[in-house]
Amino acid sequence: MKRKNIEIVLGFLDAIRRRDREAAAGFLGPEIVWQGIVPGLVCRSPDEVLDVFLGQRDQKIEVDHLELIGTEQGAVLALYRAEIWQIEGIEIRGAVYHAAMITNGRITTIEDHADRERALTSAGA
Repeated sequence: MKRKNIEIVLGFLDAIRRRDREAAAGFLGPEIVWQGIVPGLVCRSPDEVLDVFLGQRDQKIEVDHLELIGTEQGAVLALYRAEIWQIEGIEIRGAVYHAAMITNGRITTIEDHADRERALTSAGA
């Protein structure tokens, strides 16, 4: 199951990379909720999630490297950057971790974390 969950996240990322909104939407559950690092940063639909991911893609935010860890229930995608940056006043050093839960082949929730261990726990590791 870990491999399948990694492949789902990779498929989603590839669709985002190609700016293929329809293909990317196919990887998201219809009731998806994405909780950002800050409580007020929440997306509650596939369209909202895609707006953010595609918007960040268009901003050409620099990423030094990625890490993708599969779990039995989902996956954690870590986006690493060399510099320190902030998200709504929260200082990010090193990486932002997207903990994705996957049900029936679709990403159903995403929780962002500034801490790797919390992200792994959130994704069922």
